[in-house]
Amino acid sequence: MKLKQLFKTVIITAVASVSFTTMGSFASNMENAQASSTGVKYAKSAAAMDVNSSKVAWSKNGNTLRPIASISKLMTLYLVREKLDDTSATWNSKVNTSYWGLKSMGKSSVYGGFKFKKNSYTVRDLYLAALIESSNNAAIALGQWVAGGYTPTANKRFLKMMNTQAKKWHFTRAKFVSANGMENNELAKYGYGVSGSYANLLSANYVAHMARHLINDYPDITDDSSIKSMKVDGQTLYNYNNLLPGRKYYQSSLNVDGLKTGYTDPAGYCFVGTAQKAGHDRIVTVVLHDANEFTETRSLMNYMYNNNLA
Repeated sequence: MKLKQLFKTVIITAVASVSFTTMGSFASNMENAQASSTGVKYAKSAAAMDVNSSKVAWSKNGNTLRPIASISKLMTLYLVREKLDDTSATWNSKVNTSYWGLKSMGKSSVYGGFKFKKNSYTVRDLYLAALIESSNNAAIALGQWVAGGYTPTANKRFLKMMNTQAKKWHFTRAKFVSANGMENNELAKYGYGVSGSYANLLSANYVAHMARHLINDYPDITDDSSIKSMKVDGQTLYNYNNLLPGRKYYQSSLNVDGLKTGYTDPAGYCFVGTAQKAGHDRIVTVVLHDANEFTETRSLMNYMYNNNLA
C-alpha cells in the first residue's frame, strides 16, 4: 500500500509540475502574442483605455510600479486646475519663482528648459512651460503655489497633496516624491530631496487613469498639449510629442492631440498619448520605458480603433 501511495504521489507531482509549466508557458505565449498584435514590443509596461468606459482595455505589466519621469507632471497640473476651480486664483495669479534651487535648475543643461529670469510668473505661463516644454522648475514652482508657498517646505506639503489625490483615485501603491518626476538624488542638488522612494512610482494602469481624470475633468488640456511650440517670456517652449501634425510619426486619421512625454535614465522614454479618431471615443495610451515610444504608441492606438475597443 505504501509503495502504491508513493507511486501515486510521484505521478500527481509530475503531472502538476508539467501543468504549471505549461500554464506558465501559455501565459507567456499569450502575452507575446498580444504584444505582437498591438505592436508593443519594447515597452516594459503599457496600457490602453477608452476614456468613456474608464476601463483598461489592454495592458502589458499594467500593475507593475515603475518610475514615470515627467509623466508625473500630469498630477501636478491636475492639482493646479483644481485650485483654479476651488479658489479665487486665476490664470493671471502670480507664482513666486525666487528660490535659488529653481533658478539653478532652470539653467541646467540636463534639467532645464525654462529659465526663471524673473522672480514671478503667471500661473498660465508656468502651466504651459510644464506641459509643453516639460519644465522641471516650472512644475515645482506650481506645486509650491498650490500648497501656498515658494520654498521646499511648501513643496513637501504639495507632495502630501499629490499622494492624497492618488489615494482618492484608489492608486493604493503609488508613491510621489517629486512634483516633476526627477529622481530624489537629483532633486537633492537643488534643495528638493525628500525621504522615501527614490522616484515617483506608478503603474501603467494608474497612469492611464490619471490621464483619464485630467482629460475628463479638464478637457481643454488637449488644446494646450497639442501646441507644437510657442514663446513665453521670450523663450521657446517646444513640444516633444512626435505624433502631432507635421511631426515624424504623425498619422492624420488618429487625431493625436496629447498628452505628455517623459524621460530619465531609470524611467527610460515614457509617453502618455491621447487621440480621438472620427466616429470613435477618445483613448489614452501609456508606454513606460520604451525606446520606440512613438511608433509603439501609434501601433497601440491603431490596435484599439481597429478592434473597436473605443
